[in-house]
Amino acid sequence: MPVAGVRWGTIAAHAHSHNFEFTAEQGRNDLSKKFVKKYRTKRAFKWLKRRIVPAALRAAKAHRKWRRKDLGDWPPEGTDPAAGLGQYEYSYLSQNGEDGIIRFVFSEIGFESRRFVEFGFGATQCNSLRLILHERFQGLLMDGSAENCDFFTRAARKRGLAGVEAFCTFLTRENLNETIRQHGVSGDIDFLSLDVDGNDYWFWEVLDCVSPRLVCIEYNAGIGPALSWTVPYDPEFERYARHPSGFFHGASLRALESLGVKKGYRLAGCDSTGTNAFFLREDVGTPVLPTLTAAEAYRPHRNWLGRGFSEAEQLEIMKSMPYVEV
Repeated sequence: MPVAGVRWGTIAAHAHSHNFEFTAEQGRNDLSKKFVKKYRTKRAFKWLKRRIVPAALRAAKAHRKWRRKDLGDWPPEGTDPAAGLGQYEYSYLSQNGEDGIIRFVFSEIGFESRRFVEFGFGATQCNSLRLILHERFQGLLMDGSAENCDFFTRAARKRGLAGVEAFCTFLTRENLNETIRQHGVSGDIDFLSLDVDGNDYWFWEVLDCVSPRLVCIEYNAGIGPALSWTVPYDPEFERYARHPSGFFHGASLRALESLGVKKGYRLAGCDSTGTNAFFLREDVGTPVLPTLTAAEAYRPHRNWLGRGFSEAEQLEIMKSMPYVEV
């Protein structure tokens, strides 16, 4: 059932502390307008960039980024597996240090199929790029942006990459498994990355055409470690269209932990930014990566903390939104 309660006083108080003239009653509308303005400005900038910069030039930029050197001297000295996954983080072509974590995990569990699937990716920044470029992985990238998929395809052609397809599609629970099968991926794979800013929980729940050994999935740290919540399923869900603040998205770590157990996965940790959770299939054992609870693995959202929203304020905002308990 939907999570009840509309408490925008917290947002209003936060805005007031930043010298905005807000009242509790005005808070919701005025702060929403602020986020709407930022959202529309970002969209306008992207539109202008597409109009001005030729696609071939932007694809060439992606290819240049791919030519960056990866870290050679790794892992860093003095690391202690008991201290968590955050110490292994670094971003080569990932956003939040995922490259280092993924590299560390595979250094412990090894490669088998060297196959992957990633939902929601960037041509110059995604969790599978390092595996594609340096570990000879093959598989499927999927995204709702035709432009993004075209950039990847152009850059891959220029690089001479084979065995990796970037497919533009809008995924639903109904078409997810068939879409993946139609592109030649099924059965055991080494890696799955899932980041669609909305239906992440629901997609992982129905995914059964592949069995990844390692799963990286985004969670909503603003909900905290104790509550098992997700956005309700909506086949047309778009994060910033649903709420310009971006707060309404995804699922809590607790929800994903519970779902992972049902699917035969155990929680191995999270990145230090409070963005991604990492799960290992139950048959993939290593003493260096013990099973953690959501409370043990949870990390708060560094970006939102940096914007001045405390963990308590984030949770208060989340409670005002129509999440569902799972």
